[in-house]
Amino acid sequence: MKLQVEKRDKVGSSAAKRARSDKKLTAVIYGKDVEATPVLLDAKEFDEVLKQLGKNAIFEVSISGGKTTQVIVKDIQQAALKNQIQNVALQALTKGQKLTMTVAIHLVGSEDLKEGVLTQTLNELEIETDAAHVPTEFQIAVNEMTIGDTLTVADIKVDAGISVLTDPEAAVAILAAPATETVDEEEASAEAAEKVAE
Repeated sequence: MKLQVEKRDKVGSSAAKRARSDKKLTAVIYGKDVEATPVLLDAKEFDEVLKQLGKNAIFEVSISGGKTTQVIVKDIQQAALKNQIQNVALQALTKGQKLTMTVAIHLVGSEDLKEGVLTQTLNELEIETDAAHVPTEFQIAVNEMTIGDTLTVADIKVDAGISVLTDPEAAVAILAAPATETVDEEEASAEAAEKVAE
């Protein structure tokens, strides 16, 4: 994707407020050998980028119709009390540059589980990769889990070119017995103990 952005001549809270009223977002583009440049993004276009590419979106920008630069979303600041983007930080990328980021983990097949309580214990994976291999999410199948099973980071399949920084033994998903079954087992054990005592 490619966005046309405007160079921002005025900075400060009042200028940012005027930009938002015009359905624009304030942003800054920075990077190695790149002078930090304040710009304005079209709010609707940027929202579409996030919907299609996710929070680690990599796309191209052209400042006022000039040179095209590949960037990645590094930070999004939102208003404290409402889901409104206030400012965006975009990092300009160079060829072969390594990036460290967190990527969401999505459990697949939970609707096929017939028993047990599924708990996701890890929501994101920290990775290092280059711009060509950035994933939108990682998927891990849970449909074949049985009660007592635990899936770990090591069970997640990643493409070549991606290095996982998260502990490979960290639990991602656990399938436990329903609480009622646990209670029933405890009661049965207690009754058995009473009979033995008698």
